[in-house]
This record gives sequence, C-alpha cells and structure tokens, in this order.
Amino acid sequence: MNVRRGSVQMEGRCGACPRSQETPGREPPGGERAGRGPREGPAPAAGLRVGEKSSGETRARELAIGKLFDLRGRVAIVTGGARGLGREHAFALAEAGADVAICDILESEGERTRREVEEHGARAIFGRVDVTAPPEIDRFVARVEEELGPIKILVNNAARPSEGCALEEVDDDLWRAIVDTNLSSAFYFGKRVARRMIERGGGGSIINIASINAFVVSNIFPRHNVTYCVAKAGIVQLTKGMAAEWARYGIRANAIAPGYILTEQTAASAANPEIYARNVENTPMKRYGRLDELKGAIVYLASDASSFMTGATIVVDGGYTIW
Repeated sequence: MNVRRGSVQMEGRCGACPRSQETPGREPPGGERAGRGPREGPAPAAGLRVGEKSSGETRARELAIGKLFDLRGRVAIVTGGARGLGREHAFALAEAGADVAICDILESEGERTRREVEEHGARAIFGRVDVTAPPEIDRFVARVEEELGPIKILVNNAARPSEGCALEEVDDDLWRAIVDTNLSSAFYFGKRVARRMIERGGGGSIINIASINAFVVSNIFPRHNVTYCVAKAGIVQLTKGMAAEWARYGIRANAIAPGYILTEQTAASAANPEIYARNVENTPMKRYGRLDELKGAIVYLASDASSFMTGATIVVDGGYTIW
C-alpha cells in the first residue's frame, strides 16, 4: 500500500523564516489547501451537507440493492410445495419475480398453491411427484424446462414427519422411508437439476431445507425422532458436498435449518401442552416461528445477493440452538 507522507518545506535558514507543513487529511483554514486552491470535485447540491446523498442518489442505491434480490426471468422448482413451508417458499420466489414449478403428492392442495402463485403474477405449474421415485423426477424436470424454461433455482423442501417413537421401536421399512424422503430425495432432484445447469452453463442455486435437528436431537422425550435427525444431518453434509463438487460450474448449494415452526408436521407435538411449553421455554425468543419467517432467507439464497455464499447452512430458529 502506498502512503503519501506530508512534506515539510523550509524557506531560508533563519529561525524566523516561515515554515509550511502539510498534514494528510487536514486542510488550512478557509477550505483551501496551501498554494493549490479549492479542493477539486463536484460541490454538494444546494441544501446538502458534504457526504449527504441526494434523493436521486438514494433512490439509485435502493434500486441497486433491490436488483440483487430480483428473480425475474428465473425458473424455480419447489419440492413438497403444496402446503406449509413449501407453499411459503413458492410464494417468496414468485414475489421476487421467479416462475415456479411445484411438486407434491398432495394434488388438490398443490393445484390450489399453483393458482395462488399465479395470483402473484408468476407463471406456475404443478405436478404430482413422488420424490423418492427417480423416473417421476425425470419426467417432472423435463416438463418444467419445456413449459417454463431453464431451471435456475431448486428448493429441496419435501419431507415427511418424524417417526414419533423411540429408536428401538423404529422398524427397518420406516427408517428407509424417512431417510429416502428427507435425505435421498434431495440427492435425486439435485443431481438431475445440476446436470442440466452444467450442460448449458450459467450456474444456479440449490437450496436444501435441513432442520435444527441436524445439530440437536429433539428434546421431546420419549420421542427423540432419531431417524429424522439423522436424515437432516445428512442434508447439511450433502449441501457441503454439492457446493464442493459444483462450484466450478457456477452452481451454489446452501441449506436452511429452521427451528420449531408451526406447521402440519409440528402440529402433533405442539398439541401436547407440556412439549409445546418446553420448546417455547428453550427458545430465547419464547415462541414458535411463523410459516412466513423463512421467506427472506429463501430469496436471499436464490438470488445474486448471496453470490459468494455456498456450502453454508443458515439457522433460523429463534435462538434455540445457542443454548
């Protein structure tokens, strides 16, 4: 780094001779620099102090920030988007300008969400897809690109409720079903979408929905929900793997780990007064989250606002995991 030092100029050798000293960052009285006249550069607009922005400049800066979050012209897939958090993810993307493809096994609710997304001004399609069935995923991904265009955003949100029983009571088929839906589906979808992103170039964003149960086991004894926790911990590591493998193609992969949010999936435990009170007490913000409180994180990760972010997990839990 080059630093311009102040200069000291001596005139004559007499002790009474004047000395001129220039110090960086300091100007002589009167607003002029010694021997050089007024500082160059545009004067502030009338009525503005130095450094204060005009309304036009402020508006331009606001527009620049807004552009970072603008998803217009991009196509997104939301798995498990018929209701709950997935529905809110679809709304968030549409509100930011994206066209949205929703898949789920809940057909009537999925069609309702599609219509609601279109009311936000976006193009939208719905498809009934079993996210554990790769052939169905193949057909849906092809349909999305045919009807809406190249996929730039994938939100792997599909999940099934936790087992609700002690670990020794979980049978093998239930274990496989939970892991396949909550973890393997993100791999099935992610791989297929990433292949298309790689083939055409231009990158994209993959957002995997994890859970605070990736980091802590549910404290709702006797239902510790270990299988669910294992699957969500796998999502965090899968996200890091996707980020490491696909960064060179411009594909970013990040995750969101929600805390206790009132959804259809948490309804069973939240209906138990003792469990509900325990979860609220263990959350510094002293409440469950709302369905719409992940929308900001979704748009951030989907957009250019997070262009230098990959392999990360954003925890949105009201502070639950800090204790």
